[in-house]
Formats: sequence, C-alpha cells, structure tokens
Amino acid sequence: MKYIFYALLCCLFLNACSKKIEVDNPESLTVSVDPAHLKNDTLYYKVGDTAKFFMSGNAGHILFYSGEIGRNYLYANRTVAQGIPQLVFTSNAQTGTQANTLQVLATNKLAKLDEEHIVAANWTNITSRATLSIGSGAVASGTINMADLITGTSDSLFIAFKYTGLTGTAQRTWTITNLTVNNVLPDGNIVPQVTLAADLNYWTKLKIGSSTANWVPTATQLQVVGGTATAPNNISWVVSKPIYVSRINPDVPVVVKPLAGEIPVYTIAGKTYSGYNYQYNTKGTYAATIVVYNNSIDEQKTVIKQFIIKVL
Repeated sequence: MKYIFYALLCCLFLNACSKKIEVDNPESLTVSVDPAHLKNDTLYYKVGDTAKFFMSGNAGHILFYSGEIGRNYLYANRTVAQGIPQLVFTSNAQTGTQANTLQVLATNKLAKLDEEHIVAANWTNITSRATLSIGSGAVASGTINMADLITGTSDSLFIAFKYTGLTGTAQRTWTITNLTVNNVLPDGNIVPQVTLAADLNYWTKLKIGSSTANWVPTATQLQVVGGTATAPNNISWVVSKPIYVSRINPDVPVVVKPLAGEIPVYTIAGKTYSGYNYQYNTKGTYAATIVVYNNSIDEQKTVIKQFIIKVL
C-alpha cells in the first residue's frame, strides 16, 4: 500500500511540473490617440508638441518605440548594418622639418597583430585622404571615408599610423588626438566604433629593427617622440584592434510598463485611461510603435500597435 501511495504522489508531481503556464492575450489593451491631431490615418504635430497615447485595459509589459533614430521598431532586432566607416582625428607635428614622416594606413586583412603580419599586410595608404599638420600646430584631419575598404558586414578593419624618422637631422614628434571611428548608417544613425579613451588598451605598438622611438597610447592621445639628429633611423607602428564596423546594437524602446513612477491617467468622456506622453523635437515622419506583451516561462503573446506621426 505504501508503494502505491508513493507512485500516485510521483504521478501528481510530474503532472504538476509538466503543466504549461499560459498567459492572457494582451489584445484586450486598447490604445487610442487624440482625434484632433488625426487626419487620414496620420497624426500631425508641431515641433515640441506632446503626442499622447491613451491606454485602456491591462498588459504585463508595454514598450514604446518613437520611430526616431536609435528608437525605431524596424531595427529592434538588427545587430549588423553596413554603413560608411569614417575616421576623424587631429594631428600635430612638432620639432624638426623632416617631411612625409607619418602615414595613415588601413586594411581589412590582418591575420595577427605581430611584426611579421603587420609589416607584410596589404595596407591601403589613406594618408592623402587626411589633412595633416605641417608643423605649425594641431590640424583636424577632416572626415576620412573608408567605405571602399569594406566588402561586407563581416569584415573587420584595422587602422594604423606608421612613423618614419631619419638620422642626420632632428626627427619629428607626432601627436594624434580626438580620434574616432564611426559607422554612419543610411538612416543617419552614427554608431561609435573607436575612441581613444574606450580603446586605450587595444592598440598594438611595434618598433622595427634598432628603432628607439615608439608610440605611446593614452586615453587622450597617441604620440611618438622622434630622436635627435644623431638618433638612428626610426620606424614605428601603432595599430588598432580589429574594428567590426558593421556590428551595432539593436534600437531600444522606452519601457512604459513596468516603469518606476506613475503612468499619466486621463478621464475622457467619463472613462478613465492610463497613457504615455512623448515629445517630438525634430521635423520628420515617424512610425511610433507600441509593443504590448504578456509572458511566462512557457510562452509569450505579443500585440503591436503602430501610428504614423508627422512632425511639422
């Protein structure tokens, strides 16, 4: 009898464990808008106006995508996007008068960050795309377009500065500041890829032969100090990490619920609504998207509600 009891208990336990946890369909939550701004299925607002979304019903989670750059539901799951990789920096050449001592190079093919592979790599010389200092102070490079160096979204890109100082006369000192690499997407989104501060520990330095001058990266600059007239020939490289310029983070929503703080409540024609307010500050046409979902460990039910908004 005791064994029968334990068998029944085990069956009940297994049945309870296998029971699926179902969730309610969030379709019951309705979202309405101010009819005074609605014309032919489009909501019209002026710059600085507040769009109001009235909600009736209930749902466990409510997300709001404004449709602006970086908050577009269309790109909620996007993790790669090929845009235009752009390099910007400021250079300052000091001491000496030696010419053509700095080269700016780029490649999408570098197997290892060691002397053998760096020196032998198929570098593209992009020095002519930049404006460099000629010894009279710091000079902005201008925007350097590197789109021709990328063939697909899986490509990595390496940026290098190669310094050459010759014995016989005082050698140059070069300082690189304000360096950034951005991926500029077709929708205007600018995705940062490299900055000096964020990538301080990811530069590879390389001295060739008997060179004594070497690059020194800091959070604010890259610098190589050349030698005196009696110093040996110096060839020194500093190379970036592999930059996967097409990798991006998905666009992100505003979390309306659950939310720390109170959701606005409105009473319209005797009926109470909760709501969400959003201010548009730039002219344009936007697909405002509200994602409503309930979920459990077993399933998720989602409803998407979208409104076209034109800001004049």
